[in-house]
This record gives sequence, C-alpha cells and structure tokens, in this order.
Amino acid sequence: MKKTFINIRKAALKGLAGSFVLLALLAFVLPISAQANMASNTQITNAAHLSYFDGTATQTADSSVTVTVTLVQVAPTITKGPDQSTPYTGVDTQLNNTFTVVAQANGPDTYSLTPAIVSQTNNSNTGSVSLTSPASPVTLGASVVVADATHINTTTTIYVPSDGTADAVVNQIQANDWLVIGANAAVQVNTVVDPGGSGIATITLKTALPGAPSAGDLVREQVIVTVLVKSGTIVASGTSIVITKHLTATSTTDASKTATSADVTDTYTSGLAGFTKYVRNVTTPIVGGTSLAFGGFTYYRTGVTSKTAEVLEYLIVVTNSGSGPISSCTVTDGLPVIYANYNAGSIIYYDESNAAHPLTDAPIDDAGKWVSPTITVNVGGVTPPTLPAAGGTITAGNTVHVVYRITVK
Repeated sequence: MKKTFINIRKAALKGLAGSFVLLALLAFVLPISAQANMASNTQITNAAHLSYFDGTATQTADSSVTVTVTLVQVAPTITKGPDQSTPYTGVDTQLNNTFTVVAQANGPDTYSLTPAIVSQTNNSNTGSVSLTSPASPVTLGASVVVADATHINTTTTIYVPSDGTADAVVNQIQANDWLVIGANAAVQVNTVVDPGGSGIATITLKTALPGAPSAGDLVREQVIVTVLVKSGTIVASGTSIVITKHLTATSTTDASKTATSADVTDTYTSGLAGFTKYVRNVTTPIVGGTSLAFGGFTYYRTGVTSKTAEVLEYLIVVTNSGSGPISSCTVTDGLPVIYANYNAGSIIYYDESNAAHPLTDAPIDDAGKWVSPTITVNVGGVTPPTLPAAGGTITAGNTVHVVYRITVK
C-alpha cells in the first residue's frame, strides 16, 4: 500500500508540474495584446450555490467573489499630420501642426504630451513650439468588445464590460469621443449607457462602421493634438526658416510606455525682390552698357543717349529671387516732365509668363495709371488688382516687367 501511495503521489506531482509548465509556456508565448484582451475595471463575479437537507427541510446558501481586471499599460500610437509651408510675415509667424494619438491599453490611462523641436534653421534658433489642445496630461479611454446571446454587436451599437459604476461613461469613454474600434477608422460616440456592477455597457455610434465588430476587438479613444509653432525671427530675407519637431506621449502610470511621432517639418518662406530699370532709344538705337534682352529688343542700364523728339522706352524688371512670395507689389515711376512728355497709352504689363497686358492711363479701371508726373502699376499674377487697391503677388522664382515710353522735348 505504501508503494502504491508513493507512485500515485509521484504521478500527481508529475501531472501538476506539467500543468505549471504549460501555463508558463502559454504566458510566455502569448503577446501582450492577447494577455490584455479584457477591459480593465471589468468586474468578474463568480457565485457558488449550496443546496442541502438539514433533516427538516431543504436549505440553500450562496457565496461569491469579485475580481477586478487591472490596467495593462501600453504606449499609444501617434500619427503625424502633414508638413506645412507658409510665407514668413514677421516675427513669430505661426503654424499649427496636428498629431493623431490613439490609446492601445485595455483601459483608461493618462498620458503627458510633450512637443519638442528637433532642428531649426535661418532663425537664430528662436523658433518655439507649444501645446494648444488638449491640455496635458490627457486621459484616453479604452475597452474591449464583448458579445453573448443577448448582446449582439452591430455597425452602430457595440457592447463592452461595465467599469463598475452606473452612469453615462464607461472606462472614460463618453458621448462625442472618437473611437477606433478594431481596425476601423475612427467614429464618434453618440451615447453611453453603463448599468454598473458586472453588467454590460452599451455604446452607440453617430455613424456606422463598415461591419459589426467582433468580441475581443479593442475599443480605443482617439484625440487630435494641436501644436502651435512660431517661426522666431528670420536671419536672411529670401531664404526659408525650417523648423522640424515631433510629439511624445508618455503614460503617467508607467513612464516606460512612451511613443514619439515621426518628425513634422514646417517651412516659413521669404520673398526677396530684385528691382532694375533699363532703357532703349526707340528712334535711334544706341548701344549702351549692362544690357538685357527682352521682347525682341535690347535694353541698357547705362550709356544710352537721345536727341529732341526721340522716343525712349523704359523697361522695369521686378524679380522674386526668394523662397516665398512677395505681395502688395506696386511700381511707381516719376517722370522728368520738365524734359520729356509721357506717351499716352504706352504702359504694358508683362506677367510671369511674359504675356503682354496693355493698360490704360485712367486711374481706376485696371492695374495701371498715369497721373503726371507719375506712372503707377500694380504687378504680380496675370491680372494684378485694379487700382487703387494694393498690388499683386509675385511667387518665388518669378519675374514681371513693365514697359512705357516718353518723348524727349
């Protein structure tokens, strides 16, 4: 009997050891997402019932225990918004960057949000970033889809475990929150009804999912984080300020659970105008110095001479050699009327493609006017603003021209 008992005990111990090994193996091979595929704050209640006869009647007794599922912290995911570009318009020109942050834990967790500059150029390192919304730290709700014979998920109604409290919030998910359910795109919450205890909460959605979610799908809150970026002060006009930055989100309950977005690059462009005037003698061509060929003719900066009654044609060149646009561009040219007469109707504006646009001398019917002793021409674009409005815009790398004539007295 003793030997038999020892053998039975050995077999039992061997079987128990094998069970422990199997449990350890399962715990090792299961990924975190599978181990955490139950919503935190879920109330697991197990009740036992005893029925017995005490000699006089059948009696009953009940006993239950409740286990609460705990939070498994996981770093959120962060998706950067688009790179942006805007003209530099002065100190601390502003841009707003967006980042999409999505919870990945099995329940609500709180995250600190930290934007940071990675690099910056052409602004003496005076650019800055700051969090606009939401305030940091931010709490992101999360849960897990459940289903049974009486809780059948649809494209607009999903079921998750109660967080133990009867109200209109479940695991920090409430009306108007944005949720990522399973692999679907984000949808907005319409209502939440949480019966409390170990019950099942109901979440209705404002728009339908492509298909009904499955039990075990994560239900994760999504927030859009906005970061304000200021350019600082430009160092050299005509070049661009470039600021690169990212966003980091770190769990406040487990600092090892942190995520950093890819870098976002903001470019603040700057225009740089070049302005040069040339002349040619239309009546008697004269070869001067520093020439420019335009429209089939050659104009000069110096060395052109003329006689009485000869016609001179002036060419004004406006070039934007910067990285961004120049705006409100208006050319004014005062004529020496004591020595020459303006040739009526001679103003021609040539746009960035060198297309000719003859202008009238009237003050308010197009982009040009002649009011002795000054020519005024709005430039930039195919159709510059009509006077007296401010001038047009010349984009980076483009050139426009203005031509007019006078006759020497």
